[in-house]
Amino acid sequence: MRRERLVVGLDVGTTKVCCLVANVVDGIIEIVGMGMSPSRGLEKGVVVDIGRTIQSIRKAIEEAENMADVRISELYVGIAGKHIRSINNSATVSITRPDRIITKEDVYRVVEAARTIPLSPDVELIHVIPRQYIVDGQEGITDPVGMTGTRLEVDVHLVMGSVTAVHNLVRCVESLGVKISQIVLEPLASSMAVLSSAEKELGVVLLDIGGGTT
Repeated sequence: MRRERLVVGLDVGTTKVCCLVANVVDGIIEIVGMGMSPSRGLEKGVVVDIGRTIQSIRKAIEEAENMADVRISELYVGIAGKHIRSINNSATVSITRPDRIITKEDVYRVVEAARTIPLSPDVELIHVIPRQYIVDGQEGITDPVGMTGTRLEVDVHLVMGSVTAVHNLVRCVESLGVKISQIVLEPLASSMAVLSSAEKELGVVLLDIGGGTT
């Protein structure tokens, strides 16, 4: 069966706002619309003027809608800025069922345990990225579901940002009547777009040079 969906991304940067509309058919991406507007109201990736930021976002979205001939109701929003920080963490859960087969629920439990860290009220968790799973001491596992073991561990990378910065960006977008599917760290999105699986496996440095932050 043919699977088709519309995916929209919004990059709210310090120097410009970009909106991209893609039609995804059976995993193949086709760009059908793009809008770009000079960015007003941001400094180093952080909203400093709500009204001007909304105007910039509106212009970029409207241009993308006109080119794609669609009405954008939902999109992914990129975030960056000096307020972003990240740490590594880990957690462990026991597999106590008689068959000892690891399920998706076990993976969910261990990831949830790893994301539970003390956060100050002004910090919000944006991403929980599993780095590796460990089953009974065996490291380097990318997907433990279906494996047998008694002890499941996970190493994760936690990405956090300022509550104020995140919520102000969300407010700007949602004030235009558009739903946010997910907030995505922009360097992470860039890595998914340009790096191959082999490069990620071997190890590589990706430098994202922006108008306000690098």
